[in-house]
Formats: sequence, C-alpha cells, structure tokens
Amino acid sequence: MDNTIKKTLIIFGSPRPQGNTALLVQQLKAHLQGEVVELPVFHCHIAPCVDCRGCWKTARCVVQDEMETIYRDDYDNVVIAAPVYFGTLPGAVLSVMSRMQPWHAAKFFLKKPLLQRPKKAAVLLTAGGKGNWNDARHHLGAFFRMLNARGWSNHLICSPDTDTIPTNQDSAALDAVASLAVWLNEPLVENGETSSDWEF
Repeated sequence: MDNTIKKTLIIFGSPRPQGNTALLVQQLKAHLQGEVVELPVFHCHIAPCVDCRGCWKTARCVVQDEMETIYRDDYDNVVIAAPVYFGTLPGAVLSVMSRMQPWHAAKFFLKKPLLQRPKKAAVLLTAGGKGNWNDARHHLGAFFRMLNARGWSNHLICSPDTDTIPTNQDSAALDAVASLAVWLNEPLVENGETSSDWEF
C-alpha cells in the first residue's frame, strides 16, 4: 500500500497576497511533499450560505463555485491559513465554513452521513494587537469535524504581535511551520489524535 502524501489543500484566508499569512504559507509549501492546492478565498468569490435549504433533500449545494475544491474531498491534508480579525477568522473564511451545510444536512437531516476520507488538519494564524485567537477555535473545530480532519488543536501555529514583529522575523513561528510540514508529510495514523480535535 502506498502511504505517501499525495495532496494538501491550503485554504488561504488573507486578502493580502504578500502579507504575513502568505509568508507562513510560502514557508509551509517549501517543505511539503506531493501536490499542493491553494484556495485563496478572498479572491475566488465563494458565496456564503443563504439557508436556501436545497441541500436538505440532496446533501448537495445548489451554488456552483470554487467550493467544489473542498467538496471534492480528494486531499490528505487541509490547512487553514488566515489573519485574526476581532479575535476570530476573517469573513471570507467564515463564508467558506458556512457552506459545509450540505454535509451537515446529510448527517443530521437525511441521516445518511457522507463518508469523508480521514485527513490531517492544521492552522496557521497571524495576529496583531492583542493577538487573541480563542474565539476562532469554535469555528475551526466545527469545520474540521465536517471534513473528518484531525490534529489541528495540536498543530495550530500563530505568529502574534505582527504590528511590531513581522512574521519574517518570528523565528519561533517559522521553525514551527517547518516542523508542521514534517508531520503533514507523514502518513495519517487515524487513532493518533486527541478527542479535543472534535470540540465545538
């Protein structure tokens, strides 16, 4: 059996293609094996869920856009990379998360949960000001649970204080990203993560 990592999906949640978050993503991509697909959610116009409830009968979203990159479920790793806005994730990332409603409908309304492939999850955050990202954890937990992706709570890297220390000078964050790549490049051990990965 071939256990090599074949694909990593990076959900890039910053409007700044050359900013601090982008730097962390570039560092991660430099160390990753296999195919890497980056989904720049501020620039690909993924619509938010409007509760049309079409998915309540089909478990499929009626909106056709770049969410298909996520719905395809053909990746081994998923990474969310985003700045912290007002203590949580940017609106464009939250819009993506709201579009997991079809998979939620399959599980809770249709009682026919989809069998998403198991995968690893990680988070890269950058934060200025107080750098408090605690409120983001709720959204991250719910999203990764729908994706059947584990490990994020033990693999959340934040470069704080970017107002005074840019990420390219944050050696601790850069070293952590290199270590994260080593973990992402390893085959998944399905029972190797803690229950906290599933917290809402």
